[in-house]
Amino acid sequence: MYCDFWNLSQAPFDQQLDLEYFFESEFHEEALARLLFVAEEQKKCAVFTGPEGTGKSFTLKVFETILKRSPYQCESIDLFGLGEEEFLWQLCAQLRLGPAYTTQLPQLWRQLTDYLMGLQLTQGRLILLLDHVDQSRAECLKSIERLLHTGNQRFPSLTIVTALENLNSGEAAAVSQFSDLAIELGPFDQETTENYIRYRLNCSGCSKSPFTADAFREIQKATEGIPENINQICDLALLAGYEQNLQEIDSDVITRAGFEIKGTSHTTNRISEVMHGV
Repeated sequence: MYCDFWNLSQAPFDQQLDLEYFFESEFHEEALARLLFVAEEQKKCAVFTGPEGTGKSFTLKVFETILKRSPYQCESIDLFGLGEEEFLWQLCAQLRLGPAYTTQLPQLWRQLTDYLMGLQLTQGRLILLLDHVDQSRAECLKSIERLLHTGNQRFPSLTIVTALENLNSGEAAAVSQFSDLAIELGPFDQETTENYIRYRLNCSGCSKSPFTADAFREIQKATEGIPENINQICDLALLAGYEQNLQEIDSDVITRAGFEIKGTSHTTNRISEVMHGV
C-alpha cells in the first residue's frame, strides 16, 4: 500500500520476506558459523536458543540453504504442537520412507532405524533441523534423544539442531544433556538496529532512510532490539507516514505506532483469556 509513496520495490519489513533480506548481524554471523561447525565436525546435537523474535527460524532457513550446496542431506521440521507419532511420521515422509497414514509408532521407529543404519553403511549423513522444540509435546524430547542414540555412537550418521526460546527452560536443560554445543541469539544494540533497518530499506530499493535519528532511538527503546518487533513497528510507521503524507518519520510517529501495537496485543491477549475462561 505504501511502497509507491516511499519509492520501495516491496514492503521491506514483511515478516515473510526472501532470504536476501537476511541481515547477518554479529550474533547471526556467529550463529551460522557455529551451525556450520556442528555440521562439518559431525557433532551429534546442538541447542539453538534466543528470545522470541530474534530470528532463529530465519537463521535455520539460511543454514538449510547453505547445506543444499554441501554433501549433507538436510531436513527441517517445525515441531510446534506435534506429538511423537506426528513428528516421526513427518520425518519418515520427508525422508521418502513411504509411511502410510495408518503406520503405527513401532513401524515408524523401525523405518527410521533401518534408514539411519543404512546411512552409516554408506557413510552418509543427515542434518535434522528441529524448530520450536519447546512448543512440542513432552514425548518429542524422548524421541530426539532416542534418535541420537540410534546406530553406532562412534560414527553417528545423524546431527540434530534443536531450536527453542529459553536456554534456561526445562526443555533446553533436557536437550543440553546430550548436546555438544549451545548457540544463542540476542537482541540488537542501537547501532545494529539502525544498520538492520537501513539494510532492509536498501534491499527494497530505498537508498535514503525516511527515519530520523530520534526515530531510530525510539525504535530501539520500543522494541528492545528484537528484530521481529522492529519489523512490526517500522512497517506500521511507514504506513502511518503514507497516510499522513509525511516526508520523514520522527519519534512521534514511532511512539504512536508503539501504542497501537500494544493496544492490538492487549486485545488479542484478552480474547485469548475469554476463550479459555479466564
